[in-house]
Amino acid sequence: MKEREKEYCIYVGKALRAIREEQSGKSGLMFAYENDIPKSTLWRIENGENEAQLVTLKKIAEGFGWSLSELFKHIEDKVPEDFRIFEDDHY
Repeated sequence: MKEREKEYCIYVGKALRAIREEQSGKSGLMFAYENDIPKSTLWRIENGENEAQLVTLKKIAEGFGWSLSELFKHIEDKVPEDFRIFEDDHY
């Protein structure tokens, strides 16, 4: 994984942790258990160590009673607006 991709995973993980804490008030262990997500998977995602798989993101969204698009909107609201995976000279 490239450095900018790792950085983005960290932003997304922090956002997911903040959303979990704000929306559910549950520990990572309890949220993972209730939503059929391996606790180690949730921990690695929230710590920016792993990219979240689509099915896992769907489980997280449903854990909040949201669609995937709603989850993505909440994540994007917490990621710095100016963050880009590619530098300007990429295109």
